[in-house]
Amino acid sequence: MIRTVLTIAVTLVTTVVLADTNCPKYDRKSYHHWIDEDRDCQNARHEVLIEESLSTVGFKSSKGCRVVSGSWNDPYSGRTITDATRLDIDHMVPLKEAHESGAAIWQESAKEPMPMIWMIQKH
Repeated sequence: MIRTVLTIAVTLVTTVVLADTNCPKYDRKSYHHWIDEDRDCQNARHEVLIEESLSTVGFKSSKGCRVVSGSWNDPYSGRTITDATRLDIDHMVPLKEAHESGAAIWQESAKEPMPMIWMIQKH
């Protein structure tokens, strides 16, 4: 995953910024961000929640696909969050920013997966 993030970062840095008039309209659906790359029923969001939890996670059902609880430290407030719905997993570079900075001209295969690696608490 780190290699993917570095590749995307380098690509964004080296991509020529498109003029607003030349940039195709942003469509979030063009970026496949909640994928289940290893096909274990846990999409990228749930994989991150599992990886970052400081305790064993709880799942919505016995299938083990959707994380509902765990223990995540919020470095900004110092609080511990235990309800997974209180957390957002987001991109280091927002999709729309990436789109307007050159990702709009990427081939479809380069837009998948867009890793979700930044976890923040919802306010």
